[in-house]
Amino acid sequence: MRTVWAIALGAAVFRLLLFQGLDLYADEAYYWMWSRRPAFGYFDHPPVVAWLIRASTAILPGELGVRILFLACGGLAVAFAALIAREMTDDPRAPAVAAVLAATSPILILTGGLALPDAPVEAAYACATWLVARARGRGWIWAGVAVGLALLSKYTAALLAPALFLLVWIDRDLRDELRTPWPWLGGAVAILLFLPNLLWNATHDWVAIQFQIRHGMVGQATLRSSLEFAGGLLGGAGVVALPLGIRELVRGRGSFSLRVAAATLVPIAVTVLSATRGRVEANWVALVVPALCGAAAVALVRMRQAWSQALLAFTVGLGMLAAVGFGLEVRNPTLIPLDSEVLKRFRGWPEFARRARAAAGSACTAIGSPSGCDPANPFVFPVNYQEAAELAFYGGWTRFGPAAERPSQFDIWDDHPGPGEPFLALGTIPPERRLFRAGDPGPRTSFEVRFRGVVLQRSDMEPFRAWQGALPRRAAGLP
Repeated sequence: MRTVWAIALGAAVFRLLLFQGLDLYADEAYYWMWSRRPAFGYFDHPPVVAWLIRASTAILPGELGVRILFLACGGLAVAFAALIAREMTDDPRAPAVAAVLAATSPILILTGGLALPDAPVEAAYACATWLVARARGRGWIWAGVAVGLALLSKYTAALLAPALFLLVWIDRDLRDELRTPWPWLGGAVAILLFLPNLLWNATHDWVAIQFQIRHGMVGQATLRSSLEFAGGLLGGAGVVALPLGIRELVRGRGSFSLRVAAATLVPIAVTVLSATRGRVEANWVALVVPALCGAAAVALVRMRQAWSQALLAFTVGLGMLAAVGFGLEVRNPTLIPLDSEVLKRFRGWPEFARRARAAAGSACTAIGSPSGCDPANPFVFPVNYQEAAELAFYGGWTRFGPAAERPSQFDIWDDHPGPGEPFLALGTIPPERRLFRAGDPGPRTSFEVRFRGVVLQRSDMEPFRAWQGALPRRAAGLP
């Protein structure tokens, strides 16, 4: 396993270099805001993403401090892919091959380098898959710990539940284990670990769980969205890992292989079904990619050596080409358009914050409220949570009200200015979408960030002289 750990460490270092110097993606900054207010749950996800950021930023500053523990989770996912492969075959080559597949899987490279819920759930779910598949006796306790951590990382880990129900039907060893107390104790441990988040949801109208269910079952599927999901699934997992991994798991025999197959194929099937109903992103099934890589490695080492080496070189080359191409293009674009979403997500946010601060100064001056409008940290009602989060991280602003475009964690915090306090609106918020009542506004100040003459971000600041009360989202006719 020394080779495996070396590959896992190399994967983490490569991803660190790949994202080093790139601005925080808006969702990363959003989760960083969560970490400033520790809780057992948040609007979109369980709490682990915020807890990890809180822990790492207490040690390291800047973007690296936000991302460092997620890089570690990405390395662990690589190692668990190897451990799964080692249990599925006696061939000593399989663990290293599985680690290489996981280290170069495009979706694992992307999610294993950014501060998103995907990296911890990939590591925890891969660990849970490995432990559940080999669990006997007291081993179920450790499996329960891993399942609980996976659930605290991302709600999609709950797809392990229908997989276990399926296994009761097809796995005789599991049925025998269920006659002992250990699987039940393992399940109790998982529930106890997840219980704080369930209680948080219960006291917040089940907002997070309902959001994820609606997000996964929205009825807006099109042929294009379905094809995009299929392409993202194949390209993200790896053009070799996905087909070979599924084939190996479908053909698998023995209790370990059956359990890995259920824990991997059930989430894929549910997500594919969801893609026929609405827009689904490829990262929704990223949690099973380490196990797919482990199974694909078993299939590769069973092939003729020439075929095995050719397929491995092909998929590794594609994965590295995609990753290096991304890194080069986002820093010095030559092939992608200068106004592409990739550049907008990872470039220009510190400058955006600087220009927003300047616009805030002008706005506060315009309404003539030197005693109440603080341009260094004004109260802001944003049009969306993304721009607000970037301003919070790069601009140091801390006071935000609910965003106009869609509900978010800002609605749960439900912060407001003091009575009669001046405040700012970030972005153009039409009167019918305003979640506040206020006196007459001052002049709007626009600002933008350009890259090589092309606009990356554009927004404006509109000052209001006095806050007169909140307007509930439903009363405003907003979702």
